[in-house]
Amino acid sequence: MDNHADTQPSEHHYDLTVIIAEEMASANLGLIFSTLRPSDYPAVEFLVCSGSDRTLLADVPEKPNVRIVTAQSDNRIPLLWADGIREATAHKIALTTAHCVPTNDWLDRLLAYPMDGNQVAVGGAIENAENDTRIGGVIYLLRYVRYTGARPSGPARDLAADNALYRKADILAHEDLLKIGFWEPSFHERFLAEGKSLEFDNQLVVVHHNCYTAKQFVRQRYSHGIEFGAARARTMTGPRRLMMIALAPLIPVVFTRKIMASARQDNRFNLGLNREMGWLLVFVLAWSAGEAVGYIRK
Repeated sequence: MDNHADTQPSEHHYDLTVIIAEEMASANLGLIFSTLRPSDYPAVEFLVCSGSDRTLLADVPEKPNVRIVTAQSDNRIPLLWADGIREATAHKIALTTAHCVPTNDWLDRLLAYPMDGNQVAVGGAIENAENDTRIGGVIYLLRYVRYTGARPSGPARDLAADNALYRKADILAHEDLLKIGFWEPSFHERFLAEGKSLEFDNQLVVVHHNCYTAKQFVRQRYSHGIEFGAARARTMTGPRRLMMIALAPLIPVVFTRKIMASARQDNRFNLGLNREMGWLLVFVLAWSAGEAVGYIRK
């Protein structure tokens, strides 16, 4: 049997499903699976969700507990996560992307979380590869500055789904959100409104190994910005949506200030006027333009 073929979930009971969204990062799959060692964890199900050509997924091992899930719509990461969540057979699901490589104790830590009571999610830290490129460093600053290992562990209101554990049933309870993809801010808001809790654990670590080119990431930011804006617009009244459209030129300012405020709390980031800051502004503008389009399109 070809374990790389799309199959129905097996009858095997798994304690955990790991969902790896692969978007333009197939080059990291070999390193990811050499770290995860699926053969050593038969009680863990591994799903690689991807819209890439199968020839690019050759480093996905052929194991009984490893499957490739072909994208049902497109290969944006939140939609790939949604595909994986629906396919998962365990009640606990861990989300990450192929741009992140877990540390050696990652799976053991995930398996140890009981995930009972009001606790619906645990998110971990995301560090950056030491030898990352300039573009990779800027992407890390833009996306993960609030989730470094320097952030104290404890109760949280926001987590990065690129390194997070959830209870599957709690996600499936909000199908109206999941049908447009797993955009974690919307789910976290719902969970907190229900009285459930989120936890940040700075010992649960993945390492960011960027594979995007600058051009690819600009397109990704613009596309994700549209979906984010459209998702928010669906919950707004007409007057509020018009107000957000009118205030759209301020989105880059607000976004950049948030990034800068978070970065100032960690002395590893150099926030001087340099080429990196130029790329940061380009990426922020791409997202902001997309978000404004999302409010308009709804």
